[in-house]
Amino acid sequence: MENELKNLVLSALLHDIKEEKWEPLRSAIAEIMSAHRYPDNKFQEMCLTIADRLSSGVEKNEPEKPFEKNRLISIFDKISLQHHQFKEPGSAFYSSTPLDAKTESIFPCIAQAEREADEYEELLKEFCKKLDELKNIDPRFYIDSLLSLLEQYTWCIPHKTMSDVSIFDHVKTTAAIAQALFLYHKHEKTVPQWEDTDKKFIFMAGDLSGIQNYIFGISKNSGRGVSKIFRARSFYLQVLVKSVLIEIQQRLGLFSVCRLIDSGGKFVILLPCLDSVKQKLEQIDTEIQNWFRNKFKGLLTLNLAWHTEMRQSDFSMEKFQTKMEESEESLEKSKHRKLNKTFAAQGFPINEGYDEHENGNCELCKMNAEDAESRKKYNEKEGLEISICRDCCDQIVYIGTQLPKTECLIYGTDGKIPLFGNISLKLSTEVPSKLNNVFHVETLQDGMNFTRTRLARYLPAMTSDELKDEKWFKTFETELKDWNFGSDNLPPKTFNMIAYKSKKEQGDKLVGRSLLGFLKADVDNMGLIFSVGLEKKLSAARLSSISRMLNIFFSEYLVELAKEEFPDIYVVFAGGDDLFVVGPWEQTIYFAIRLRKKLSEFCSDNKDITMSAGIFIAKPRFPMRKAFEQVEEYLKDAKNVPEKDSVSVLGETVSWQKLGELLNLGEKFDTAIEDKERTRFSTAFLYRLLTYHKMYRDFKRKPKILMKAGRYLSLAHYDIGRNIINDKKNNQEEVKMLHRIFAVGVSERPELEYLNIPLFYAINLNRE
Repeated sequence: MENELKNLVLSALLHDIKEEKWEPLRSAIAEIMSAHRYPDNKFQEMCLTIADRLSSGVEKNEPEKPFEKNRLISIFDKISLQHHQFKEPGSAFYSSTPLDAKTESIFPCIAQAEREADEYEELLKEFCKKLDELKNIDPRFYIDSLLSLLEQYTWCIPHKTMSDVSIFDHVKTTAAIAQALFLYHKHEKTVPQWEDTDKKFIFMAGDLSGIQNYIFGISKNSGRGVSKIFRARSFYLQVLVKSVLIEIQQRLGLFSVCRLIDSGGKFVILLPCLDSVKQKLEQIDTEIQNWFRNKFKGLLTLNLAWHTEMRQSDFSMEKFQTKMEESEESLEKSKHRKLNKTFAAQGFPINEGYDEHENGNCELCKMNAEDAESRKKYNEKEGLEISICRDCCDQIVYIGTQLPKTECLIYGTDGKIPLFGNISLKLSTEVPSKLNNVFHVETLQDGMNFTRTRLARYLPAMTSDELKDEKWFKTFETELKDWNFGSDNLPPKTFNMIAYKSKKEQGDKLVGRSLLGFLKADVDNMGLIFSVGLEKKLSAARLSSISRMLNIFFSEYLVELAKEEFPDIYVVFAGGDDLFVVGPWEQTIYFAIRLRKKLSEFCSDNKDITMSAGIFIAKPRFPMRKAFEQVEEYLKDAKNVPEKDSVSVLGETVSWQKLGELLNLGEKFDTAIEDKERTRFSTAFLYRLLTYHKMYRDFKRKPKILMKAGRYLSLAHYDIGRNIINDKKNNQEEVKMLHRIFAVGVSERPELEYLNIPLFYAINLNRE
């Protein structure tokens, strides 16, 4: 049966490739593919042809379009909430190029609806060439490798009946549905039919809870090695979820096509609705709960829900969204019953690990017991003597050190990092030559066969120029002590070093405060985008497409943007539809504005797809946990604005456009201070302007009580006249700027309302 299922899945994945290209494929697969449009009531053919239709969300075959000539319309161009107007048949198209998430080739552009005649043929030719190279791969990894190859070359080709869904998203969801149909009807010993009211499918959803508490639950916030752990912990959680998915697939006899969504610690997989499957899921859920309780003491949990059952008709566009919402509600209920299956056997409250701590806790996580061997290893690698547990040591010494140069993730039984079940992970710089005891392989680069995965892995390292800088080296001499320098072994930057990049050169010295910016952001109204945005035209293929494309943007393009334009930004985590980064405070603000602009371009300039963010600024030794809590509050403030699409910084919530305008004003203040001989500006003068701003805010809030605050205008004009205006009149531009801010006789003062932001910008760039 396994070979039959494999042939069916392969047929589903390749059924939209031009028929003359089937010759290299095994005849059994070619036969299923060629007959899927007109099945002769044969078992595998019916599975494929029904799945093909259900993936599209249509109850009958739609007229086919010449996809070889048409470009793929951006799915984001079809989303409408209240601002976006449809531009039928669509005006934002993708170029016909292999997928390269590091460049803007993944962005839609205004182009002709018809592609050049040979564009499709070139893509198909290259795909078939790469497909031929897969014939020597281990059969266990063939389907996963094929999936990655299909994504690379068919992500930009529209499906024959859906101009906004790629061939890749269609065939992948077709394969998922066909697989579940096959297993259901094999068990029932029946042949699938068009009209059928049986519940054949299970929507299983999973969500990792406690991610932020786990990543940021570190007591130390700076020093050698510690900066690596936040990225390492984020990475660890991604591979941990992957190990659970691998275990579920192995237990249920599924191929990875079952994953409709898999990003950001969340997943949705499609399963056959069988009692035997439900029984196995109950057992797997019990094992997961016990494992997570013993491992994380309740700090981190993986919640599962598989109570949403579906008929074939539930894949129609009119019903699919309802089933998605039902699955989400079921998952929310599961979150309220965390670890409930462990209480009967292990009791409540959670008290595991109390007998392990005779020698004290780990100084970093404060949760696990100190491990003598790990303490020794950490001292040897990082040159620091601290009490540390095995998990924190492995995350810093192994993951933190190896991840930047890793090209392959190898899941098996011989790895260095233990994961769920009997699975462990090894990080490798090359594709493994021996695949004994290996369950799954992922690559982080295109063209390496196996599964292509995307991880936001960027921690800025010191540059050779910085190491040659005597001032830099002397400033961080303690942190660089005992480092084994080499051309390919440059130390990662600590938070102190990242904050130090906030300083700017002024003559022969550096000025400005060393501060960090903590940025958390996510896409607004994701629930509405899925439920309302497509006007009840959501299908399995469209669900897969939206989720996959957003994950590509946040998990790979975002990282490349940081590397190229903001090299001192530390990407702690990014994926799905959200992110958290740390950087020099002013770089972080500019990065946020730039990212918002690029997201808009990526989403076809659709005004209904927006992003909100919180930015918290603090000293580098400010505890990371508290910084994250504060920036989370700022993000909530930004989302509380009626139309969202805002950013909260320094306790103020403004639109992205407004923030850009305020930064422009801050740059003018900064330039004026640098040219203080002409402008007569000084940091002391800016502090006085800040006082007038506070007086204005106080008076506006309580004019009858705080009457003295109403003098802000007279005091400001007196200050400007006495200290800024001069007889030479060579600073008239700056004087006009000040008079505009403190204008007399106006009802609205938009610049004065948020003057603390540009003043903060200029003051902290010039403090000595």
